[in-house]
Amino acid sequence: MIQKYETGINDPTSYILKFMARQLDVSADYLLGMTDDPRIQVREPSLNDSERIILEIFRRDGWQGVARLSVEHLSK
Repeated sequence: MIQKYETGINDPTSYILKFMARQLDVSADYLLGMTDDPRIQVREPSLNDSERIILEIFRRDGWQGVARLSVEHLSK
């Protein structure tokens, strides 16, 4: 099965990926080829102010809030 993962024939499930990372004592990001350092996990970049506002409104008001914000922004 590992050969199939290495050759791209199959992809491991998230459960298997997590299991392999724990057994090998490396990050899943390392197994996925997202970093060359087996200990480092790749982090998403932080949100800018506009993205943070959209996320806060979405968490508070859902899609209706985001739609309302969009209308307000486009009418300026």
